[in-house]
Amino acid sequence: MIPIDFSHKWPRLVLAMGMLVAGQAAWAQPTRKLPEKKVTTPTSAPAPSNQLSALKTEEALRMLLRADSVASQRQRAKLGPESSGLVVDQTITKIGHDFYDQFYSRWEAPSGINDFTILVGEKPSRGNNAIITLTVNDEELLEFPLQGKDELISEASQQAIEIAANSLLQASSLSQQLERGNKQALETY
Repeated sequence: MIPIDFSHKWPRLVLAMGMLVAGQAAWAQPTRKLPEKKVTTPTSAPAPSNQLSALKTEEALRMLLRADSVASQRQRAKLGPESSGLVVDQTITKIGHDFYDQFYSRWEAPSGINDFTILVGEKPSRGNNAIITLTVNDEELLEFPLQGKDELISEASQQAIEIAANSLLQASSLSQQLERGNKQALETY
């Protein structure tokens, strides 16, 4: 093998290639321009007469917020708490849903009673029956089997409405007696 001496040509070739690449990269980049500064002169133009000053605007906003909050408080006082008078469906079958629909469409709370919770629930059953439960204010009042016939569902819902209304009336009268000072509880069995 014959040795080839590139020592004298090699550095010049590398240098020439480097200059060629560096030159093309420099030509490809655009020149940067510095942003121009805009000179603004302060002007003392008076504010238009139809705009309010900052203090008057703040005062007007405070008055508006106060008026709005008073109106909303009055409206909330008329409606009562949001959780008063709930009738909840916790049924799972068609029979249970039909019973709940009948119950809810006919239900009207006794006058003066707003704070109550009624749960219409259902327990598993065999066949074409459903075991309906009625709970008023965390006290289970009814548990009965129900068949899917419309007239039976209608009768059962009417009886459940009467029982729930009587329970709410009894609880209300007991509460009023305790508030008046008759500290003895009624005997109910």
